Amino acid sequence: MQPGRHNNLETPAMLTVVAWPDPVIEAHGHKPGSAYVEATWLGVLGPSTTLCWQRLSRLATVRPETAIDTTDLAVSLGLGESLSRNAPISRTLGRMVDFGTAMRSGDILAVRRALPDVPERMVGRLSYTARLAHEQWARLAPPPTSARQTTAPSTEIGL
Repeated sequence: MQPGRHNNLETPAMLTVVAWPDPVIEAHGHKPGSAYVEATWLGVLGPSTTLCWQRLSRLATVRPETAIDTTDLAVSLGLGESLSRNAPISRTLGRMVDFGTAMRSGDILAVRRALPDVPERMVGRLSYTARLAHEQWARLAPPPTSARQTTAPSTEIGL
């Protein structure tokens, strides 16, 4: 699956969360809870999507394949109990896919364990302070040594 508009997917009662491995981004990117994620990605993803990504990314790091109750996840994030197409949890999971923090196939959700820098095409849309934070971290970060993997291997999540 390619990133794009996936907000029209129904949210199943159970999701299997798997790790979306990317050694380069995991080595040079930003882990859940990092100051960079809060300063820059939060304004791009929104609060519920950032919190959801952080929760599921940590889960995927500790347990690379875990079934979760989606209603429980939604309630724990303060998003209510509904799993309808337009429910807050459905929109949140859709935004994760839209912005490349996760990839979904049916009831399998592959989640990145770290995020790259905010893409340059989005930097202009950041708030002033988020742009300053991005520029500060971009100057400090060493450039990746190899090309980044942008899609999950099909064998990883059964695509």
